[in-house]
Amino acid sequence: MSSLESLISTAGEAPILDSLDFTLPPASTAVVDRRQHVRAYPTSASTLTPTGTRTCRIRLGGDDFIDPNSVRLMYTINETGGVSNSTLQPVAGPWGCFSQVYLRSNGVELDNIPQYGRFHQQYGFNQLSMADQFGEAAITGMEGSWGNGNSNQPRMGTIAAGTSYTVMHRLYLSMFNQSKMLPTRYAPLELEVSVNPVTTDWLGTGTNSSQAFSISNIQLLYDAYALDEAVQESMYKSLMASRVLSCPTLTIYQVVQSIPGGSSSFSFSAVRAFSRLSHVWLTFRNTGPRSSEFISPTTVANNAGAIPALSDGYAPSARLSIGPHYWPDPAPAASIPELFYQFQKCLPNVPNITRDNYLQNAFTIAFDVRKVPSDPTSSISTRSGDLLRVDLLNLSPNACTECWLTMFAFSVTCVRESGVTLLT
Repeated sequence: MSSLESLISTAGEAPILDSLDFTLPPASTAVVDRRQHVRAYPTSASTLTPTGTRTCRIRLGGDDFIDPNSVRLMYTINETGGVSNSTLQPVAGPWGCFSQVYLRSNGVELDNIPQYGRFHQQYGFNQLSMADQFGEAAITGMEGSWGNGNSNQPRMGTIAAGTSYTVMHRLYLSMFNQSKMLPTRYAPLELEVSVNPVTTDWLGTGTNSSQAFSISNIQLLYDAYALDEAVQESMYKSLMASRVLSCPTLTIYQVVQSIPGGSSSFSFSAVRAFSRLSHVWLTFRNTGPRSSEFISPTTVANNAGAIPALSDGYAPSARLSIGPHYWPDPAPAASIPELFYQFQKCLPNVPNITRDNYLQNAFTIAFDVRKVPSDPTSSISTRSGDLLRVDLLNLSPNACTECWLTMFAFSVTCVRESGVTLLT
């Protein structure tokens, strides 16, 4: 027996033989008749300003199935001040201009995010990998100048006086970030977005910085699929027979707590019943210009004369408790490396932020409460009446005035013939 024959007989089929199999894969698209690119427009106002009409609504319906991963919001940002040398200078991505965002289905509230701009900047951009960040920046754009410079991160550009720029980005809402096709005949959706009236939450206030802008030409783009009639009829018959289509989703709940002035410690409790709570994020905010940043404005890089509220030798101490259980256990997280590590544990990949980025403008205290990190169904239940409590020590007095608590929970959105229900 030759050496090759001996290898095959002892190790099974040689892997190289796979490359000699020229069998065509079976067709898996017979259930789809066609796919088309669709645009949905607002049913109300289509031009928004911080001081005028601030809210628009977009409805999705029809008999087709929507691919949720293809949904993108597109709009044009216009500088309307018209003063020479005055530019829009965003301190976050274009999503920073939005405050309240809702997603509903036949009156059922699926998402309610009161400060969407801050939430998207942290959860939808800061936590991305380098490839994902630059991929998002290439689509989003901002006056064509997401420049790299001396940083490994894309950086915001500006919009000159009297000019405009069209942007596009994802929406980090429950039904748009799950893997199941959406049958809008039985799960019609309504998206409601509002422009933040506090322009300094999104725009810089430096020399020649404009605060006048409008949002126009708003569209929701997505791919719609028409299924084979037999397949579609079979699915609809199942729904008519009281069957349920279950979509695994991630539900977000936000609450804000005011930090008393001069406090070096702060504790608060939250009551929210979830069957599967996955992780808890804390971000911090101050009043005044650039308050969309995640620490106070005095910690933002390039702010002349600022004294950072965080440093390697001076970090807050944080611990989460739910009933008798603690995260982390047995001692609170009390150093920058540990806080940064706890934050990374909540993410699907290593984020494209350095330790300096984390300290200066992306500081987040995060607690991962899943039993198995790779399995969202292993999240814990808070329905037994246990109080969720956060204890913060060693704070820099007056560094921030608010603490935003964001809870992420694994949930199920059920589509029935009678409508949609959300099981949390």
